[in-house]
Amino acid sequence: MKRFLLALGLLVSCTAMASGPSAGRHGIAHGKFLVGFGACNDCHTPGWAEHGGKAPKDMLLTGGGTNFQGPWGTTYPINLRLYFHGITLKQWIHNARTVKARPAMPYWTFRYLSDKDLADIYAYVRSLGPAGKPAHDYVPPGQQAPAPYLKLVVPAGPPPLAGH
Repeated sequence: MKRFLLALGLLVSCTAMASGPSAGRHGIAHGKFLVGFGACNDCHTPGWAEHGGKAPKDMLLTGGGTNFQGPWGTTYPINLRLYFHGITLKQWIHNARTVKARPAMPYWTFRYLSDKDLADIYAYVRSLGPAGKPAHDYVPPGQQAPAPYLKLVVPAGPPPLAGH
């Protein structure tokens, strides 16, 4: 009987390791908190700002919420629900650590998050399930871009640092 229980325990832990880490309710709730605190919905959820930070669950993080146009071209926030269902946790953590996104994505904020935080965000977004369509592709400067988008006027050079 001991051998059976030991073998069963080994099988369960090997299966869990093979399928990757899974976040329980606490991890998913923490991921939801981080997505909210990080203002991800502001750009990645259509209608979020217009409805005072509210949207139906089926619209959350489906992309194209707030689009931006500036000297870099026109950017459309990606559908995170489709994106996260197309990559592994390991790929997500690597991407979050190495991404250099176009404006207005504040990609540098990922450096403040631990791998556990990133795993919880991954678990939360994946818990929503895939939904929606891919966001519109990036449009280079000078090309016609479909509306809506916010047009950002960027100063010619970086602003001076305070106290310098």
